[in-house]
Amino acid sequence: MVSQVLCIGQSDSCAGTGIQADIKTVQAFGGYASTVVTAVSVQNTHGVFATHMIPPLLVRAQIEKVMEDLQPPVIKSGMLGNVETIDMLGDILDAKGYDGIKMVVDPVMTSRTGLSLLDKEARDALKRRLLIYADVITPNITEAQDLSGIKIHDIDDMCHAAETLRTLGAKNVILKGGSLAADRVYDVLADEHGTEIYQNKKLESRSTHGAGTTLSAGIAIGLSQGLDVRDSFVRARAFVNKAIAQAAMIGSGFGPLNHTIQPDTLEKIKAA
Repeated sequence: MVSQVLCIGQSDSCAGTGIQADIKTVQAFGGYASTVVTAVSVQNTHGVFATHMIPPLLVRAQIEKVMEDLQPPVIKSGMLGNVETIDMLGDILDAKGYDGIKMVVDPVMTSRTGLSLLDKEARDALKRRLLIYADVITPNITEAQDLSGIKIHDIDDMCHAAETLRTLGAKNVILKGGSLAADRVYDVLADEHGTEIYQNKKLESRSTHGAGTTLSAGIAIGLSQGLDVRDSFVRARAFVNKAIAQAAMIGSGFGPLNHTIQPDTLEKIKAA
């Protein structure tokens, strides 16, 4: 049986992030990605230049029709864009319950160029409506600061912010530290057992467009395939690093990852 993930997010015109990256990532791991489009974005490797939101009623119809037919066991949300769409998704989860469905929330709030993709009201709605359903939330440093209210300057701050987000309802928090000023990349996993720090040498590459989306989609397909959160994260993290390292430069800004690579097995990753 093919493992499935329902990916909710924006369409990216240069196909480096959003639902295009979701599809490519899930397929790389042998799964099937159904999609719900929340927005059409005007993007290239230099940033996001405009977005057009899809009406929430149409977004809702997409979700409900996919869920009633394909019945994917994992939902992964990316860019939701506004408070109406967030409240709509919260209403669906409140009403339907979706017992047994796992939820991966990538809280897409800003673009690489600093364009705000969620206003304060929508950010508050995300905290209020979706964190309680999140089996995993995958914020970057900027997003973690906004959601937790904690300024992040170092790894200790990352751990504190991740633990705080768990108190707001998320079962597991994976805080991505790629933007931390350091020669290594530090990520923090916070779960019921505490916090754990993962690190590797920072790659000298501009092929990083969609790295966060790829990580969260990789985690989602791992959960669909029966892996626990930690193993899903470890496998997805290794895939992101490999996809950056083996990417051909596309565009003149921050290009996309190489999603065509063969993912390494958990056994190979853990033995390295």
